[in-house]
Amino acid sequence: MTPALPLLLTLALALSTDDLKLLQDPDGWEYVTVSDQDAGIQTQHVCFDGQPHPDQCSGKLTLHPDKTFVQQVTIHGQNVYRHGTYELDDQEISFFDEYGTRDGPYSLQLNSQKKSLVLSMPQLRIELELSSQYKQDLDQKKAR
Repeated sequence: MTPALPLLLTLALALSTDDLKLLQDPDGWEYVTVSDQDAGIQTQHVCFDGQPHPDQCSGKLTLHPDKTFVQQVTIHGQNVYRHGTYELDDQEISFFDEYGTRDGPYSLQLNSQKKSLVLSMPQLRIELELSSQYKQDLDQKKAR
């Protein structure tokens, strides 16, 4: 048995084929909300507060089928680019950046109907929306 096979069997139990395809959508996921616990008080990042601020802040996470990821975040004109690999284990995901530094595991909650993804750990919660859905929602808000 190859090392990848147990991982695939685990994924089959945790995510359906359609869910996995959605998670690995080539257009990626847009950051919507980032909140963390600071001294026990829940706070939201001023850029990622649930309201789009594309001129000030934007963030995108793309998970590829070959278990690599790309993260591009812009906050007040500063670009942060990360890439590396990720591991899925049941309903958790861990990221390993270009330096091998582990980030996670995060609890993974995928809602295929809302096209939303929540990554969370006790001190951090990240809400993302499928990029195509995010753009559609943004266009609708601009049209109002």
